Amino acid sequence: MSSPSLLLVRFAAIGDCVMAAWAATAYRDKYPDGKLVWAVDPRCSAVVETDRLVTSLAEFPRDKWKSGRWSPSTWREQLQTYAGLRRHRFDWGVDLQGHSKTALALRIAKPMRRIAVGATDLLARRMNPQLAPSPDGTHTVERNHTALGTFDEFELPERPMMPAVTGGRDAKLVTISTGAGSKQKMWLPERWSEVAAGLIAEGFRVTMLGGPDDPRVEAPGVEDLVAKIPLVETMGWVARSALHLSADTGTGHMAAAYGVPVVSVFGPSDDRRFRPFTKEGVVLKSGATTAEIGAEEVLAAAERLLSGAAKGSACAS
Repeated sequence: MSSPSLLLVRFAAIGDCVMAAWAATAYRDKYPDGKLVWAVDPRCSAVVETDRLVTSLAEFPRDKWKSGRWSPSTWREQLQTYAGLRRHRFDWGVDLQGHSKTALALRIAKPMRRIAVGATDLLARRMNPQLAPSPDGTHTVERNHTALGTFDEFELPERPMMPAVTGGRDAKLVTISTGAGSKQKMWLPERWSEVAAGLIAEGFRVTMLGGPDDPRVEAPGVEDLVAKIPLVETMGWVARSALHLSADTGTGHMAAAYGVPVVSVFGPSDDRRFRPFTKEGVVLKSGATTAEIGAEEVLAAAERLLSGAAKGSACAS
């Protein structure tokens, strides 16, 4: 009997795609020869392991389509991309995002059985069966796993399959991600500078990471790679770190996926649902703003993880 085929739909964002990799890995662990197609935005495809995890990627270039939204060639490309999913004749399909565009992809693909983890709008809610609500505080990784579990029984892996990186763990390297997906989630750059100075004084090397829109954090002795390297190289730096520090952003989820201890500064988001999914992590949160978290708190959490005191413990808030 052949393995059931699966369509996994998660276009974006980077951290959410990393969290979706746990569900993809659970499928791959049980069905090593099964067909797994991941529908994803090209901006996020670098975090999807393509050698062992997925059979293929179905890329949905939303930025390109948006810039040419009135072009007939764009309409044709969109139609071909969406309709191309149906030719796979999927047994199962799961929408782990719940937006109207991802719901449409799942509906058009027409798998024999389909489920969505939720819906952000009425149109998405009407297009596909919805997973029953989870208790408050259920982590996104666990909810994704529950959705996959509507098809079959799966074991939740400790860590997901991630793209391989070169080089081993550097016991003296600490990486810091300076930005976040919104201003409300960001931590003050001057506090990252304080933390970096404290770590350097203790003998660690500190490298700043971030994308084109993230703030530059200058401090003596810091290596600044913000907006200087592509996503795939950023993953390598995170994976080689002894510790990663970030606000509520994608690199924190990368660290968890690669087994790197992580300190996360949270603001408005529900850390029970969106914290890095790891036992080697500390979440710092005080109300709905990151400004309440001081540099000394982050340094103390970093020192605990670097010394191994927090190893094997649950995330703290």
